[in-house]
Amino acid sequence: MTHESSSNKACVLMKAMTIEIKDVPIPPVNKDDVKVKLEATGICGTDMHIYRHFGVGREIMTDPVVLGHESVGTVVQVGENVKDVSVGDRVAIEPFFSCRKCFNCKRGKTNLCKTFRQAGFMEVQGTLSQYYVCESDFLVKVPDSVSWEEGGCIQPLAVAIQIAKRAKFGAGQTLAVFGCGPLGCLIMAVARAYGVSKILAFDISQKRVDFAKSLWADYAALSPVRPGDQDILEWADAFKMQSMADAGLESWGVDIAVEASGAEACMAAGMSFVHPGGTYVQAGLGRPLNTFPTSMIVVKELDVIGSVRYTVGCFQTAIELIASGKINLKPMITAVFPLSKSVEALECVMQERT
Repeated sequence: MTHESSSNKACVLMKAMTIEIKDVPIPPVNKDDVKVKLEATGICGTDMHIYRHFGVGREIMTDPVVLGHESVGTVVQVGENVKDVSVGDRVAIEPFFSCRKCFNCKRGKTNLCKTFRQAGFMEVQGTLSQYYVCESDFLVKVPDSVSWEEGGCIQPLAVAIQIAKRAKFGAGQTLAVFGCGPLGCLIMAVARAYGVSKILAFDISQKRVDFAKSLWADYAALSPVRPGDQDILEWADAFKMQSMADAGLESWGVDIAVEASGAEACMAAGMSFVHPGGTYVQAGLGRPLNTFPTSMIVVKELDVIGSVRYTVGCFQTAIELIASGKINLKPMITAVFPLSKSVEALECVMQERT
């Protein structure tokens, strides 16, 4: 079955901070491909970084690219070999395209594929457009009970679920989350759904602290300002002792700490908060190089874990958690814009982050 599209308006990043809404070509639908009419696309920190810097870290783009990678929509055309989805299906797009053949892919670590490509970055066009074509392997069905707007949050929720898998979230645990932005809040939402008994949350924004407290955190507070002449580890230990007392927990520490801000001070705090034998997860990016308390890893015998993107099953789990009502994403949806107002949407997110 073919589907003729008269236009494909897209949000094209021409250079840093410069967007054009214009028609872009729709790739042909090959035998294993699916064409999706996109209904909603979320905007995240990665999009904002690419928008502001025309790249990520040392990888700077040289050509314009369609932004976006957190999208849901309706299947309008399928290739002749496609059997797992049909025209009319509601689907979410897994936007990190793995080869499924390399060493890491074969052992389930598709997030670390040797040749992975990311929608909306470098030469791979993104999903902030009217239509998108990809292989059917990278689509996951979405039930009618999940709204399009909620669907735009599936991808970041899958990232939080991968963090939970890596850290082994479970019933009865205690958790400290540093950073109450979208990722930090989704980590807390997953922790609550997985039965974590006590969640502590910290941020430098009172608005974000209040938001986390209203939905998921048992205890939430502003991170204390560190005097310039105070040793960072002394500051981290004092921060921990006061917070644990205020939260009604033993000073020994929490089972798991997740650093989701990328701030160096929060890395030190997270390592301090975890009790001996506990788990520390680095999820925030921040600067490429940071001072890190390595002696604490040894003395406390900590499991220090990194987590990036998502793996097989994370999207399906995310969808099931939303559909079952175990996670409510509606409070995370701050505004809705049409595609034609993409610049305004990006500027709105930028203002929220400042």
